[in-house]
Amino acid sequence: MKQITEMNSISEMAGISFDCDCGRKHSVDIGKIYIENQGVPEEVLKSVSQFKEQEILLVADTNTYKVYGSYVERMLSDSGFKLRTFVFKTERHLVPDEKALGLLLTEIETETSLVLAVGSGVINDVCKHVCHKTGKPYIILATAPSMDGYASVVSPIIVNGVKKTLSGNYPLAIIADVTVLKDAPMDMLRAGFGDILGKLTALADWKLSRIINNELYCQTCVKLIENALENCISNTDRLLTRDEQAVGFVMEALVLSGIAIGLHGDSRPASGAEHNFAHYWDMDAISKNIEHPLHGNSVAVGTVVTSYVYEYMKPFLPEGLPKLDTQMITGLLKRLGACYSPFALGIDKELFVRSMYEAYKLKPRYTIFNLAEEKGMLDKITKELTEKFYNEA
Repeated sequence: MKQITEMNSISEMAGISFDCDCGRKHSVDIGKIYIENQGVPEEVLKSVSQFKEQEILLVADTNTYKVYGSYVERMLSDSGFKLRTFVFKTERHLVPDEKALGLLLTEIETETSLVLAVGSGVINDVCKHVCHKTGKPYIILATAPSMDGYASVVSPIIVNGVKKTLSGNYPLAIIADVTVLKDAPMDMLRAGFGDILGKLTALADWKLSRIINNELYCQTCVKLIENALENCISNTDRLLTRDEQAVGFVMEALVLSGIAIGLHGDSRPASGAEHNFAHYWDMDAISKNIEHPLHGNSVAVGTVVTSYVYEYMKPFLPEGLPKLDTQMITGLLKRLGACYSPFALGIDKELFVRSMYEAYKLKPRYTIFNLAEEKGMLDKITKELTEKFYNEA
């Protein structure tokens, strides 16, 4: 069998198992991955066919129901499926919290055989965790390439105002119609790209901890992420024009990221200090009941901040780390019209300073910020970056 890193299509990865050079046996327990611009309705019908004589619960929010859910609902009803639909009624973005989990839980009946999730980040995370708790299978029909959780087995959920990583199930299938994805709001396309860009610092943090702490490391996962990064970065300008192939590359990269998380067993291949910033800023906004940026856009800014920290820490860095180019990262974000500073993202100065000292402590995971603190550099870096992002703005 071909190595997973040499497979020509992401659809080939569904359902495979292999012995890895890291010494572990890996598997991708997803039955189908289908990211195409044609033949999608047929794939949806094929994927749910085994549940035709049982109840299917279609789950969407107000926006995703309008964009794609109502179409899927009609298609399945016209094909004779027993379907029930639950739509989260939202004026603003749906929040992945206890309320959302509870609302969905009350809709799942004993006879529910499958949850058919139509949406992106929050819909996927909420359905994934509730299905894990209830033992129900689920399929995700993606509506935007905005985050990397489609193929992961964890759900970031807000519990009592704190973002926690809860268990989830792999979906039976991930199905994405690129003709739908490309029409997602541009801010969501930027968010997906930003989430992928964050892998630059995530991989650097992982390698740093491998060298310093001998942390478990998997070169196969690293290679999957690097391949995904390369496809996205080399097609940045085409993404801005909503080119279908470029949008497909972002979606594939996001799914590959989730696959790498599943292979390794936690989010280390895809999440480092840059994600800690995003989670910290999200929690602050939620505690104040105010809107927060899309996760991937916060990750993008966190990536810029983290790459600057790597620059400051060059005298203390061990050999063998991936090279980070802050100017390249900010240049890509500028080309997409995306935020590349916390000030532009709407993060106030006081919150930014707090996040420099506290965000890296959200997870017991070694990053460049731990090294900066150990070397007595964090105060100096925080002061100079605060001046750079706020006094120069």
